[in-house]
Amino acid sequence: MVKMPRSRKILITGGQGMFASDMTREAAASGFEVTAASHNDLDVTNADHVKKALDSLRPDFVVHTVGLLVDPCEITPQDGYKVHAWATGCLARHCHLIGATLVHISTCGLFGDERRFYSEYDQVQLKTQYARSKFLGEQAASSHCERTYNIRPGWLFGGTPLHSKNFVFQRYLEAKEKAVVKSTGDKFGSPTYTVDLAKKILELLGTEEYGLYHISNQGGGSRLEYVKSIVEAFGLSTAVEAVESSYFRRAADTPDSEMLENLNTQFLGLAPLESWVQAVERYVSVLKQ
Repeated sequence: MVKMPRSRKILITGGQGMFASDMTREAAASGFEVTAASHNDLDVTNADHVKKALDSLRPDFVVHTVGLLVDPCEITPQDGYKVHAWATGCLARHCHLIGATLVHISTCGLFGDERRFYSEYDQVQLKTQYARSKFLGEQAASSHCERTYNIRPGWLFGGTPLHSKNFVFQRYLEAKEKAVVKSTGDKFGSPTYTVDLAKKILELLGTEEYGLYHISNQGGGSRLEYVKSIVEAFGLSTAVEAVESSYFRRAADTPDSEMLENLNTQFLGLAPLESWVQAVERYVSVLKQ
């Protein structure tokens, strides 16, 4: 049986981001006292800022959501190391000192090109500088703070139309303007609703079973299938055409498969999330309101 934590103060870094916004709302709805810190409030790469913030707020939980995009990390790897590895280490050290639990949001992009689902027990392959920096962040989190949950989510969607990383809404805008939308048929993942991720993390906090967890909506599919599901959910007639991933020029050679198998939540006895197709439909219904 999962218990809700008795202590109820949460600090969320990157507080204006897509996932952070939904995490803030879900945590507040569950009775937590939430501080959502933007970059202006808290520069997580500055160890002194981190120390002062944690000493002042004394949170029971820190949910670390700050992250860079994949391609910029390939161009300037040191930026990824600073934000994903160094900053996570700073937070982990100070979480340890004040007795806080750290929830570190990692990535599904740590594996390879074999088209299959990857679990927490598969060997990482780290094709990109982004993946390398995020994996180093996982190691920093768990080595400096024993009360750490390293969370690898699927392809995230959610937030509001104002969030620049809102893939679902961006594809809606594109499909409204074009007769044909192009999408890759050779990249695979597990689309994951940020609201569902937030709720599952709150469940985990009540277990005190620290460690590594994959969290994604059930199933997987190609980017093409993902976009088709978005177009259909909005009731649009726009055609979605398959192209090779090389059609979209990128700095980073991302893995062909980022589909996740969620073994550790299953072993813990937590219920799986619903299918990603159902989650997309549910989120689109929210956007239509």
